[in-house]
Amino acid sequence: MFKTKTKFVLLALATVGSLAITIYILFSINERALSAKSEWVAPVLAERPVYTKEEINEFASTVSVNPEDENVNAFIASTHAFYNQTTGFGEISSLNHNDQTEKAIEIVSTVNGYLSEEKGDLKQDLLDIKFISLHYIEHGKKEDVQKLHRYFHDLDIGLNGYGAYDKVWGVTAVLGRGE
Repeated sequence: MFKTKTKFVLLALATVGSLAITIYILFSINERALSAKSEWVAPVLAERPVYTKEEINEFASTVSVNPEDENVNAFIASTHAFYNQTTGFGEISSLNHNDQTEKAIEIVSTVNGYLSEEKGDLKQDLLDIKFISLHYIEHGKKEDVQKLHRYFHDLDIGLNGYGAYDKVWGVTAVLGRGE
């Protein structure tokens, strides 16, 4: 049907096209990371919105959580507990990089399993968590650990009714970004 030379040219064009698409996607992801970077770090406490219990319950009620998906809630609660233990009360200044890297790898693996099940705001938060975890694995910055802790803290309040500390950082799509 086609001559060998024509097949070779078509194959070369397809390869160049897929390479161009890959490069475009990589730069788009990097651009998103740069534009989102300022949103990840919470402003000074005085500038953060203070939510009432009613507002928090209202936010939580807008998230559709299937009772069969209790695993995502348990994952959020246990990961939040890990970050409370390893970063709370000034522990963030003396992070164990190996423990944090292992946890970040576990988070990426677990989130990959939930991404096909979840929708809407929770799915967006899981994607953000995955992106931050991958960034920590690559760069080992404690700011990423702080961001992850804040995501899991807000999600634990929104999805599980965590009440030991009701400060909402406003970093999640589930509870709003404090805008």
